[in-house]
Amino acid sequence: MKEITDAIAARQAQITQLQAEVDALQRAASALAGETTTTAGSQPKTASTPQRKRRTKGTAAKAPRQPTSTPKRRSMTAAQRAAVGKRMKAYWAKRKKPSAPAAASPAQPTATQKRTRKPMSAAAKKAMSKRMKASWAKRRRAKK
Repeated sequence: MKEITDAIAARQAQITQLQAEVDALQRAASALAGETTTTAGSQPKTASTPQRKRRTKGTAAKAPRQPTSTPKRRSMTAAQRAAVGKRMKAYWAKRKKPSAPAAASPAQPTATQKRTRKPMSAAAKKAMSKRMKASWAKRRRAKK
């Protein structure tokens, strides 16, 4: 019988501790909501109340969450868009404009000039084809 009364006393202590936590959470929620009044059933903090409160399921009324919004991008004004468009058109026109032809073409092409190749003759194409076929045949033989 003593075990049952001890268990009941332990549960009563847990209940009072949980009620104290509920009251503290309600005070915190009302403080967050901007209310300065305390709840009628609130009890002062005791030495037995733990410093760190643990979250328990279903014991405390949850405060409504504030919806978090992502920061919005600032949109450009019409004047800013027009200025950007004007700058880009000038940039594109500058890039499209052909460079001034050089008096004498240099032996080494510059970075902006493209290297051009002479078209391959039919005989050169045939010789290259023959060399490549021989190379592929050699690879096939090496794999076997």
